[in-house]
Amino acid sequence: MNRTHWKRVLWLYVISWVTLCLGLGMPIAAQTPTPPISIGRVAVGAFTQEIPYDNFAALDRLGLLVNHPMRLALWFQAWGDSDASFHNDYVKLASMKGYTPVITWEPWKRAFDDRLTVQPEYALETIAAGKHDEYIRSWARDARDTGVPIILRFAHEQSTEPGVRSWYPWQGDPENFRAAFRHIVTLFREEGATNVTHLWSAMWLHKWAAQYYPGDDVVDYIGTTELNHGTVPDEQWAKWRTFDEMFAPEYQAALQWNKPIILTELASAEQGGNKAQWLRNCFASFKTHYPMVVGVLLVEIRSDREWPAINWSVTSSPAALQAFREAISDPYFW
Repeated sequence: MNRTHWKRVLWLYVISWVTLCLGLGMPIAAQTPTPPISIGRVAVGAFTQEIPYDNFAALDRLGLLVNHPMRLALWFQAWGDSDASFHNDYVKLASMKGYTPVITWEPWKRAFDDRLTVQPEYALETIAAGKHDEYIRSWARDARDTGVPIILRFAHEQSTEPGVRSWYPWQGDPENFRAAFRHIVTLFREEGATNVTHLWSAMWLHKWAAQYYPGDDVVDYIGTTELNHGTVPDEQWAKWRTFDEMFAPEYQAALQWNKPIILTELASAEQGGNKAQWLRNCFASFKTHYPMVVGVLLVEIRSDREWPAINWSVTSSPAALQAFREAISDPYFW
């Protein structure tokens, strides 16, 4: 058996042992904290439908499959649902496994069948006015007490044309979004949650996003979503697009804020072009064209909610998987 095989066996043993210890309530020695992500390298991570409730097993498997460790773990929590409370145990487990949690904090009770209606209880103006302060402070205190580096992504993809809501109820309202974002950061700082950094994750950075920007003093990272839908959607806008075609204008716009950038959701469909080449070109471009990018989060979903024929995963085909493995073998990715 070769050395790679034994490394995988050892890693699987460690995962099993940790899971057993957690189940039995046994103490586990703290791992050396993951270094903060910074300019000059790109941290790779992913979102899967199982994270964090599978104890990050899907993320563990993905790292083994692509021969590269994952560094970021993205998940979603909604203010009005059963996952509204801060997940102390999952945050600590993520850190112990070497993953930095990137938590998307959604101010609504999930309603995908009626996603454009503003829910009065969670409207942005109520957040800015202090009506959710105790809830926000409870998150801040819990996050602080973990001592774990956390990236918080509040009300993502908000920056549609002002007055227009396209797929979330918190879109289209620049003034109240800015006020709500600033209020949340203020409360986290008052509670001493200095281990939490704040990710402003917008859409179309080259269009309306500047109107939603809450300020240099409260933003640590700029985020955006880049999904190549290919030719699957039966929509006028649907076509195969290269990564540069999508991202270059947004990157140029983001330079005005001089903040490190995280691609919070990155993926491509297979239909309409060559996904393997898309992945190669995308990852090769970070070092040469987009040095402000410090993090990439893959969308590891095998069937899109709206367009089920789209498999976003880098494992959607043998060619795509091999291309991704080769792309991230560059030490620029860690």
